[in-house]
Amino acid sequence: MTEKERRGDDQKNAVVVGTDVENPPTRYQPTRWQSNITIASCYIANFSDGYQNGLANPTNVIFKHLLGTDFTSEMKTRISNSLLIGAIIGIIVLGYASDMFSRRAGLLFTSSLVAIGTLMATVALSVHPTMNMLWYFVVVRGIAGFGVGGEYPPSAAAGIEETDEFMRRYRGPMFVSFTTLMATLASPILMIIYLITLVASNNNLTIAFHAIYSIATILPVIIIAMRVFMADSTLFHYSNFKRQRKSPRLILLLLRRYWWRITITSLAFFLYDFINFPNSIMSSTIISSLVKDNNVRTTAIWQVILAVLPVPGVLVGAWLTNLIGRRWTGITGFAGYVVLGFVIGGTYTKLSQHIAAFVVLYGLLQAFGHMGPGATIGLICSESFPTAMRGMGYGIAEAFGRAGAAVGTQCFTPLQDWAGDSATFYLAGAVAVVGMCVYWLLPESGGLDLEEEDKVLRVWLEERGFTVDGGS
Repeated sequence: MTEKERRGDDQKNAVVVGTDVENPPTRYQPTRWQSNITIASCYIANFSDGYQNGLANPTNVIFKHLLGTDFTSEMKTRISNSLLIGAIIGIIVLGYASDMFSRRAGLLFTSSLVAIGTLMATVALSVHPTMNMLWYFVVVRGIAGFGVGGEYPPSAAAGIEETDEFMRRYRGPMFVSFTTLMATLASPILMIIYLITLVASNNNLTIAFHAIYSIATILPVIIIAMRVFMADSTLFHYSNFKRQRKSPRLILLLLRRYWWRITITSLAFFLYDFINFPNSIMSSTIISSLVKDNNVRTTAIWQVILAVLPVPGVLVGAWLTNLIGRRWTGITGFAGYVVLGFVIGGTYTKLSQHIAAFVVLYGLLQAFGHMGPGATIGLICSESFPTAMRGMGYGIAEAFGRAGAAVGTQCFTPLQDWAGDSATFYLAGAVAVVGMCVYWLLPESGGLDLEEEDKVLRVWLEERGFTVDGGS
């Protein structure tokens, strides 16, 4: 066989896995209106996801008063974990699907699941007897959780790609604004709606439950209507695996090249969610126990104040991402968590007698968390991987984060029952020390050129026997 014939056979047997970013045959680009729709839908979707996560606090208070001893700590943990476990499955499935098929299709699917699961949760109080209702609620919150989790990889990938194209210099602050800021704003707005409903209905908890869950159902319906008009980004159009055979060798090659980034971002996500989610969920229980007359309206007022305090932290974090970099912003946030975690734990006995002081310190603790790792870990994950595997890379890290949230919930609640509330703050401070060390090992992703990352991956794959084809 001649050399020319041998090369021809090699080309026939080669696996096609990439895209030609440099010389596309015809330049594809969404209109500015489509890009704006994509970014706007990311804002509302992350607000909706934050609202879904925040529902745990008023739901715990409502069920505690309506169901009494039937609402055990085990069932409370199951309900919290149903959203988390559903989210983990959704993150993994949609992380893969959004890279291999379409960001837009994945986002439409996840929004539909959130709407269906939340609508079913809205009618939960009509299910009898009580134990059947609680298990029904566990299942439907899991369905909503799948949609909420599935939202993160395609939404983060689509958002960072659109902002990189039109606002590259400000992609960090922009990303934080439509992810962490929106999710954080959702919590106080949810609690304000909950409080207004209590006042208007004279503390009717059934009406309050239906009100907060009805709004949670409407939000994803609005998002679906917007996403019908969105389009996949230019980066994704020219750098994806839609037309390729999904070879196990391809996946192994990607893992071989990016294993360190996947490992370190996953660990950082795990540690932050390990302390953030349980602390957020437990806040309602702790505040409720500190309110002397156990009044639901008074508890709701303090929850609103507590929910507002982290918002300035996110704004500071968005500003710092460009000023001092992603890594140092995260390290600074974890450092604040360490200091305040040990301060609150050490002075909890006295703080519990002064609820205003406790809420302010607890709010500052949450503010540092949202300023540092809360604002930056998703951003670092989105920037650290090439377009063709951005959803998968982000999805793996986020899935570990949700696993950390589930493990943290299982650890914090028994610890709270066994050693008291103060012990949970000591544990949070100790974990934050480890978080600072892990953050030091993360890449400073602010200086990465997303298009250049795509080109480097394309060349690297070609060197290992994979040829490159054009567009999606």
